[in-house]
Amino acid sequence: MNTGYLLMNISKQMKYQLNQALLQQGLTVQQWAVIQQLAQQIPLTAVTLSARLDMDKPTLSGIIRRLLDKQLIEKTSNPDDKRSQLLSLTDAGMTAAAAGKQTSDDLLDHVLGDLSPAEQTTLNHLLTKINASKETL
Repeated sequence: MNTGYLLMNISKQMKYQLNQALLQQGLTVQQWAVIQQLAQQIPLTAVTLSARLDMDKPTLSGIIRRLLDKQLIEKTSNPDDKRSQLLSLTDAGMTAAAAGKQTSDDLLDHVLGDLSPAEQTTLNHLLTKINASKETL
């Protein structure tokens, strides 16, 4: 079977399953993507998040608004640029980040469960190599 199709299909299935699991926590995959970026490096501007997540600004603005409404993130003034604000996780957002990570890890364990540890390491190495060269795509 075509490798491109397999990668696309597995990605689509995993995204669907992750979205279904995250919905039980009151989050979407897109909201989780923002939360996990903020959990890795806070604070960030919306422009930085948009670039990292490859999301257009209107989509990201809606996600940010919903996360603010859920009190999972907060905005503060950016001392380096008065035109922008910095986004960071609230305490509730940090709890959601930890829960979402566990959900994501559990799904990945389930998906990769039929692979031996050596096969999982090889797969991770190969995907990392492809990802590093994505600029050539």
